[in-house]
Amino acid sequence: MKVSPLVLLLSLPFLLPGCKRKELEAELARVKDQLAAVESERDAEKRKNQQLSAENQSLKEKIAELEAEIRQLTAQIEDLAKKAGVTAKELAELRAEKAKREKELQVYKDLFAKLKAMIDAGTIEVEFRKGRLVVKLSNAILFDSGRTDLKEEGKAALANLVPALKSVGKRDFLVAGHTDNVPIKTARFKSNWELSTARAVTVVKYLVEQGYPPTQLGAAGFAEYDPIADNSTEEGRAKNRRIEIILMPNLGEIPGLRKLLKG
Repeated sequence: MKVSPLVLLLSLPFLLPGCKRKELEAELARVKDQLAAVESERDAEKRKNQQLSAENQSLKEKIAELEAEIRQLTAQIEDLAKKAGVTAKELAELRAEKAKREKELQVYKDLFAKLKAMIDAGTIEVEFRKGRLVVKLSNAILFDSGRTDLKEEGKAALANLVPALKSVGKRDFLVAGHTDNVPIKTARFKSNWELSTARAVTVVKYLVEQGYPPTQLGAAGFAEYDPIADNSTEEGRAKNRRIEIILMPNLGEIPGLRKLLKG
């Protein structure tokens, strides 16, 4: 029968006497400790390998997930890149429109500042109506009732207006005549259409005499059909009898309009 070295080693302390036995027992304890340490290290290494294997699998899965996200983002970027030309064009158009509106607003601000003294004196009124800047003068300072000859007070007011109007540069103004709803029928004026138009023409001619370019002026009569107050009262009718000098908006060319008109 073959006896293993370990069994032999374990049995030696019982076969040997004295100090030799103690030495062997100490050696046996040391071997046991080493064996336990080796087994513990082996188990720890095994657990570590299992943990590393799990972490490696998790890392692979995370990499695959990130790669999928990157592919998705790349596809989105490519899709946006295809649309970038249209987006950039639209953005440029919006910026150009904003700049144009800001420039137009500045014209209004500058004109209003130059007219402020006349506004404060009550000679004129300035307002925005129907999206346009309107300089409003009462007929009371411009004309006598039913007449188209300018009063001296009216001439002075219009003369003071010209420098301010000219300051906006090459812009067109429309001079609009308005009446109340009281009918007029004379040899010269068959209706308020004729009266309101004649008064507008008179103002245009005087502005030209004062140096405003005739190529930038127009005249129109609205009769009683564009009131700003109630015609049922004398106060309201007085407000409706007026001359308006309207700064025509500078809209510029609308994209695509020329092509549309050409069919």
